[in-house]
Formats: sequence, structure tokens, C-alpha cells
Amino acid sequence: MTNLKVYHTLEDLEDLPRDLNTHVTVGVFDGIHLGHQALIRGVIDSTKGTRALPLVFTFRNHPLSVLAPVYAPPLLTTEEMRIEIFASLGIEMAVIVPFDHALADLSPEDFAGEILFKGLRARHVVCGYNFCFGRGGSGDANMLCRIGQDIGFVVEQMDPVTIRNMIVSSTRIREFLSQGMVDVAAEFLGRPYALRGMVGKGAGRGKTLNYPTANLKFPQDLLIPATGVYAVRILADGRVYNGMMNIGFNPTFPPERFTAEAHLFDFQGDLLGKKIEIQFIRRMRDEVKFETMESLSLQLKNDEKTARQIFCQ
Repeated sequence: MTNLKVYHTLEDLEDLPRDLNTHVTVGVFDGIHLGHQALIRGVIDSTKGTRALPLVFTFRNHPLSVLAPVYAPPLLTTEEMRIEIFASLGIEMAVIVPFDHALADLSPEDFAGEILFKGLRARHVVCGYNFCFGRGGSGDANMLCRIGQDIGFVVEQMDPVTIRNMIVSSTRIREFLSQGMVDVAAEFLGRPYALRGMVGKGAGRGKTLNYPTANLKFPQDLLIPATGVYAVRILADGRVYNGMMNIGFNPTFPPERFTAEAHLFDFQGDLLGKKIEIQFIRRMRDEVKFETMESLSLQLKNDEKTARQIFCQ
């Protein structure tokens, strides 16, 4: 874990020592999956034996939210979580700026010269196999290499990371999560998929079934896995609990409305109004409608047994 310094404008960097140089990797880094982690390791390794600092340049919002809002995907990580992961991986500086039309309209030459070289003081740039930059994505790694040779930085392009003969990408991870395949998504992320949300007041039916739940509200721009019942790990009040979670529309209790409810095993306390983290381990079953409270209660006991077995594996 490093003491990561975060900047939200390029102007913030003007107060840094004039002789400070950086090695930079650029991207959206949504999810910070194993492919992103390879880039980050690459930029950190490139600084060894130098005085340069490893820096990530990324965006507060997904570029498609500006370029084609209708196609903007739900996010896999909040800015808060990205910063924590960057720090855990050893990044020392992160510049996280809004992606806007002014940035999108920069030519490849201006982006490389004004943003990378002058703004970020980059002397080494690590990019991915499919890297593109500049207006309309008109620049690629080969162009960046030529520009770098002219103005004074080196470009290193990394090969893609593959798992199960598939290239690791945020798009593919979203597909897995949308199908409830959270265990496979975890392979591509290098960790369980996680969401943080505030605990709100629910209907209280869980208590009557001896399965009290934390009713969660997640940020609207984040991807919530497919409906169903999951074995989850929960970070709450500074401790880690195993548990299970239902995501869906509560068909047993009309009127149906979307809810995300987590039950923490062996927990005593009140989480109302607190932020907790849910780590998705495995999807156990579909959400179904029960005809009686007794059948629902029996199913919850079976779900708990299944989840506890998963955590013992």
C-alpha cells in the first residue's frame, strides 16, 4: 500500500518539483481487472532504477457518457474504490479528470504533447494492446511511439492478458456479471466483484423469518449482478462476515419492487444508515416465488447451508 497522491486537474501538478518526471499509463481502468493490473505493474517496473514516479491518468466518468451517452455502460468501480486499488497496487500518483468534449477533441499530437509530456511530465508511457487516443480515437500505439520519439518519451505496449482463451476486458466482465457468473468475473478481476451501498430501512419481514437483512441502496451508475441469491462476503463495522444476498423483485411479497438484501451470518447489531461492502462469491439459485412463509423459511435454511458449504471450500 502506497501513500497515493490524487490530483483532479493538470493544473494541480504545476506545484510539483520542476525536475520531477513520471512514467504513465492511461485508460478508463473501470474494474482494474487483471489486464489493467498488468499495465500498472508495467509502469511501476519501468520506474525501477529511476527517480520517476509511477502515475495513472484516468477519468472520473466513462468516455462514452460524453461521446455516446446511450451506449455508456454501467460502471464496475466507483472512484473511491479505484483510488484504493491503485494504492494497493503501488501507484504513487493518480490524475483523475472529467472526460469532456474539450479532452475528446484534442488531436493525438496535442494529447501526447500537452497532456502527457507537458502536463503529466511523462518520460515513459505504458499502454495496452488496443490503446487509442486523440480525436475520434485516431491515434494508436505506433503513432504514440513516433510522437514520443520526436518530443522525448518512450512508449511500451503490453500484450493482452487472457484467461480461458479469452482476452480480459471490462466488457467481458460486465457480460459475466449480467449473467450472474460472479465467480468467473472474479477470475478476470483478480478479486471478487464488490459493491458498496448504504443500508436503508426495509419491510422487516426478514426478522420474522429469523433472517434479518440489510437493505442496500447502490449508486445508480454501478452494475448490479443478475437477479438471484448469492453467497457473499460482507465488510461491515470494520469486520468481515460471510452471508447471503437476494437481488431481485421479491415476487413472494407484492407489489414487486427491486431490492438488494443481505443477511450476515453470526452478526449481532444494527447497520441502519451505515455503508457496507458486498463481495460476490457465487450465485446459488434463481429468485423464485414462494406460496407460503413456511416454504420460504425452509428455502432460506437451505440457502444458508449451501452458502456455508461454499465458504468452507
